[in-house]
Amino acid sequence: MIATETFKPLVLAQAKARKVEPRLIVVKHPIGGLNADELRERIEAATKGLVEATGK
Repeated sequence: MIATETFKPLVLAQAKARKVEPRLIVVKHPIGGLNADELRERIEAATKGLVEATGK
């Protein structure tokens, strides 16, 4: 799951309530309303997190 840092506590609380361990990639908040460069930065951060999580 990809979430912004603002929503990380909510994701973790929901995961705990459901007794699951989330596979979480956290990026800077916000996502909406960004210009192309700012959005590219979030995408690159998410991609890096995914590569690290999968080891590929």
